[in-house]
Amino acid sequence: MRNDIRTLMIAAACTVVASVQAAPPAKTSPQTTSAQGIASGAQAVNPIVLSNQMMITVMERFKGGNYVEARNVAKDMVFGSEKIIDTPTSETRSFSSLMGKKVYERQLKKDGRGNVQVTWTQQPVADGYYFQAMISFQEGKPEEALEFLQKAIIWDPMRAAFQIERGFMLHHQKNPVETAAILVTYLKALELADNPVDFAAGLRGIGYLYVDRGDFKSGLACYMLSRKFDSDDKTALHEIDFIRARVPGLVKEMDETKAAALLAAAHIPVSYDPVHVQVRLEIANEIKDPKKAGEVKAILTEALRLDPNNPEIISRLSSMK
Repeated sequence: MRNDIRTLMIAAACTVVASVQAAPPAKTSPQTTSAQGIASGAQAVNPIVLSNQMMITVMERFKGGNYVEARNVAKDMVFGSEKIIDTPTSETRSFSSLMGKKVYERQLKKDGRGNVQVTWTQQPVADGYYFQAMISFQEGKPEEALEFLQKAIIWDPMRAAFQIERGFMLHHQKNPVETAAILVTYLKALELADNPVDFAAGLRGIGYLYVDRGDFKSGLACYMLSRKFDSDDKTALHEIDFIRARVPGLVKEMDETKAAALLAAAHIPVSYDPVHVQVRLEIANEIKDPKKAGEVKAILTEALRLDPNNPEIISRLSSMK
């Protein structure tokens, strides 16, 4: 497995701006001490723009190897969040999108906690802890990195990319972690994934676990199916070549259909959780303003990508042409 932080870790943090609707104002505002120039002199700062600029800043510092400044900005992103306390009937989370909030609310209801009022803050707390996890990992502090990542997951429990990186970091702890614990993390990532990059990454993570314990056939199935979702990623190709070199003929016998059947029999998800389509339809139904027809169409188009044969989505999109 790779020893460096993956490109996915940078890309995942950017998903905070991919929401279909804006979050309500934050209860606390992130400080900008280390990001002066981001908001200096501003009389009325759009919190979404401010958050995005802070993330751009911390990513630039991170990629440039300036971990001190990167961490300072990341700390600003979580400033004051410790004062926000959950209660049995209210929780505040730092979701990356409205999708995350609604899926989380569904989960609470399923768990018998439907009475909990969930507040979505614009303050990028989850991303702030996520960046600190990245920095700590790069500094050779895997245990500290995992602690920060756990905090990021608490603030945004619906981010598949966080679970993928948790699996990666669990594998790189100084004290060995049980394979079963890592597998559970990747399975959670597949449950939460609503885009091809995250779903493919979850499959690759499980594939690595299989290959590491000598189950080349199951590992191959994971890597082969991951290519269906993210054909641009080269990791799966390298791992498939690794398997081909050790088990000649196995790759020739495996195809996408066989891979999906093998994984499904092992209770490994081979397609997106239907909840992601259901919630997108729910969001589209809630938009009544005719002027937002383009937004509705975009949401339905995304839902169709997740479920290409859904008759309701196909019919609704056809009527919008």
